[in-house]
Amino acid sequence: MNKESIDEFDDEVIEDENDLQIAEESDLDSPEITSEVEESDLDSPETTSDVEEDSSTEDSDLGLQDKLARKMNLKLAGKARGRKTEKDIFDKDKVLEAVFDKSTVMTLSRLINNGIISYVNGAVGAGKESQLYWAVDPFGNDLAVKIYLVTTSNFKKRYPYLIGDPRFTRIKSGTRSLVELWARKEFRNLSKAFNCEIPCPEPITVVKNILVMKFVGTGGVPSKTLVESEVDYTDYEKTITIISDLYKKAELVHADLSEYNLFKTKEGPVVFDFGSAVDIRHPKTKEFLERDISNITKFFVKRGLTVDNPIDVFKRVTR
Repeated sequence: MNKESIDEFDDEVIEDENDLQIAEESDLDSPEITSEVEESDLDSPETTSDVEEDSSTEDSDLGLQDKLARKMNLKLAGKARGRKTEKDIFDKDKVLEAVFDKSTVMTLSRLINNGIISYVNGAVGAGKESQLYWAVDPFGNDLAVKIYLVTTSNFKKRYPYLIGDPRFTRIKSGTRSLVELWARKEFRNLSKAFNCEIPCPEPITVVKNILVMKFVGTGGVPSKTLVESEVDYTDYEKTITIISDLYKKAELVHADLSEYNLFKTKEGPVVFDFGSAVDIRHPKTKEFLERDISNITKFFVKRGLTVDNPIDVFKRVTR
């Protein structure tokens, strides 16, 4: 990861909230849906200089794209059938179709061709907005490849986390441009947290709707989250430290923190899913911070622990 590029992220432009509209799914790949962010901006140093759009090779890549998409869909769908019900297979197949559109396949193939990814083993998690894959780099290191879905309408709920953040002042409407911006936003937030030595996945690169990070887990099995683990007061203390360090060192508020996006590792909790994180200058910073602290407090109380009053925690974090 190029650490020097973290603060070179050009301000994005967001139109008036009243003008923001999400494109219909049938229009997602329409030439009319474009972002005011220039193509060269999308492949800025934050992504990686080796992964760029090259119109001269686009036609020759189409066959590879189609073959790769078909092979990955068949391979991953086959694995899913081995451990899921018929309903799960149907739902998973729909997600796979949504993930591997031609643009995403082209970007993924170039990440492979440029040596960032050696190969992709398979899916390890799926959500409403993205799907996570276990990959390996040329040196044998495990990677997590997060692919944001370009056919989802859930991103319309994400505007409050963009509007008011001084790093993003404007963006033209359109689901694809919003998804790509969201991926870049997560990369930037993750990079700030990682550089402040906050326990989180190490970011590698982001290109369009694909975010690449170091994998937290072993052999393609992600570490368990707090909700899946036995927890103690030390876990609580370290989680509060993460919230405090995010605020004071990285000048960020996670804004979506819960027991579901904190891994429990031998070294302690590791926070992930930084897409919603906002700069502390955001007008709803305190509201988001209070919610994060409240969520964590409720979880540990449910597990039978006696913890600090969330109001006192808030005061300590913000003083």
